[in-house]
Amino acid sequence: MIKIVEGKTFNVISKGVNQEGKDLFFGPLEPGDKFIVTEKHWTMAHILHACGIFPSISQAKKQGGDQPIPRGFSMVNRGKKQNRCNIFVLNL
Repeated sequence: MIKIVEGKTFNVISKGVNQEGKDLFFGPLEPGDKFIVTEKHWTMAHILHACGIFPSISQAKKQGGDQPIPRGFSMVNRGKKQNRCNIFVLNL
């Protein structure tokens, strides 16, 4: 898992990413590393809600999260100072 000292870190993968893909982009993996697995219909609002940044998907959409999930590997920083989150997304 990619580790960031400040704030929380979330790993997000698209459905169908195998263990080799996880190891390549997020490795070396440690026991207990968790991944949020997206569905085809998800947008960034779904990810922001799953990470706990917003209490609902509709609120995440209202705050500008109603965008498609970027293709490939990307990093998103969201949240306020105390709740700053680093979200690493692998969308194949």
